[in-house]
Amino acid sequence: MKIGLLTLAVELFNNKTFSHVNNIMDMGNKSIRASYDDLIYLFEQGNINFNKKKFSFLKKFPKGDRKSIKVFWEALGVNNYHCIDLNGKDNSIKFDLNNPYNDKKHLNKYDLVTDIGNNEHVFNVGEAYKTMYNLCNVNGYMWIFQSVYNGNGFFNYDISFFEGFALANELGIVYSAYIVNTSDYDQYLIPADKELFNVINLNKVTSIDITYIFKKNFNKKFRYYNQYQYGKKITKYNISFLHNKFPPERYYIPTDIIKKNHDSKQKKYIKEWLRRVGKENK
Repeated sequence: MKIGLLTLAVELFNNKTFSHVNNIMDMGNKSIRASYDDLIYLFEQGNINFNKKKFSFLKKFPKGDRKSIKVFWEALGVNNYHCIDLNGKDNSIKFDLNNPYNDKKHLNKYDLVTDIGNNEHVFNVGEAYKTMYNLCNVNGYMWIFQSVYNGNGFFNYDISFFEGFALANELGIVYSAYIVNTSDYDQYLIPADKELFNVINLNKVTSIDITYIFKKNFNKKFRYYNQYQYGKKITKYNISFLHNKFPPERYYIPTDIIKKNHDSKQKKYIKEWLRRVGKENK
């Protein structure tokens, strides 16, 4: 993880979004990719104790040994950390994510499951995201960071992938942003808006990524989504901005339950739906 994502992680812990995150599963064995001075500054801004000994390896950054992101999560108070990686390094669960993951010891167990630039290296990418969904517990979060332009994996990602992922599985979208990389290690987060993306001068950036953070509201079977639902009956959705914040939290509410004159059954359905996503009476 580079400084832009590290900053976002600190912000989400400080504003209590991740207040109940006690355990983390990483898709892929990730390392810290930031300078010693930048991390000191970030921790000062976030009012987090900086352990000079634990992070001394960053004094040689970008040279020197890479170390697991585990030490960063521990600094934020999360001591139960796991990761899945085919290389098996750093006590990771050695597994090929092209295949279904069925170890019940880990399914529906994690408060935060992250894909910080891992799943684009898995050819069967749909299976990898199904595994990610199944590892996350109800009311837990899934954090995806992927390439849009000039990546190094099998795939580049479009906003429609993330929105379709949320729509199909009734996920809350807690945060979204484009990440503009102006050098190998400098990142700037801007709103995830395609109109804004289209005005970026690609000759002046090294790469562009995208990040979404989802909240898993229900423990339902994972559903795939066809981008335009060809050959299927299309269910229309309204985007409901339940919070006035930017980037906004949003939830997909099926349009067919929203009518001018709600009958009692529809009102009951809507009330229950809002209660289950934790937004009733707020």
